[in-house]
Amino acid sequence: MSHKTTAVHVTHEAIGKIGGIGAVLEGLFTSQAYQNRIDRTILISPLFSMDGDITERLGQGGEVLYSSIDGMAKSSYMGSFRKIEDKFNVNIVYGRRTFVDHHTGITSSPEVILIDITCIEKGPVNELKSKLFREFGIRSNLYEHLWEYEQYVRLAPPALAAIKAIACGEHDGSTIIISHEFMGMATALAAKLDSSCDFRTVFYAHEVAPVR
Repeated sequence: MSHKTTAVHVTHEAIGKIGGIGAVLEGLFTSQAYQNRIDRTILISPLFSMDGDITERLGQGGEVLYSSIDGMAKSSYMGSFRKIEDKFNVNIVYGRRTFVDHHTGITSSPEVILIDITCIEKGPVNELKSKLFREFGIRSNLYEHLWEYEQYVRLAPPALAAIKAIACGEHDGSTIIISHEFMGMATALAAKLDSSCDFRTVFYAHEVAPVR
């Protein structure tokens, strides 16, 4: 590839292994083949809890560089994150998390963005739901009472804004948004609808349910 490639992984296992996805991510990030092709890796997830202190926000091997919850502002993206927080009424936690393959010694320290979307402005979310219906036939009104659906649709608008804020999404197709299972689909579809950037998108199916 002639340009630098950024992979944005949208997943609920950004800060720790809950199931198989976390194990897959750990294997990917410490793979030499992955590192040879991907120049920058970013993990995005909802912030599931504001309990605990700043040392626990990004899990084991994590370092927080920005957190509006904890008053931490060591990142040059501080100004951009604050604009996103004001626009969408969200909180952002940003930093890095280190993965290590103890067999090969290969390490990886992807960036991590967690977004608290519990009190998000409804306007941008409803606008996205409208576009999802018009362009893809997705009827959010049938599912928005399910938090597993609603929280990932809420995540999409501020997630895309955050991706752009950290200098991703140029018009060269160099940024790939990867939806791990259904959790990242709203963000990936929102990226497809965003004409201001040239995102590529991938759906990563970690398992296929058997036909019964």
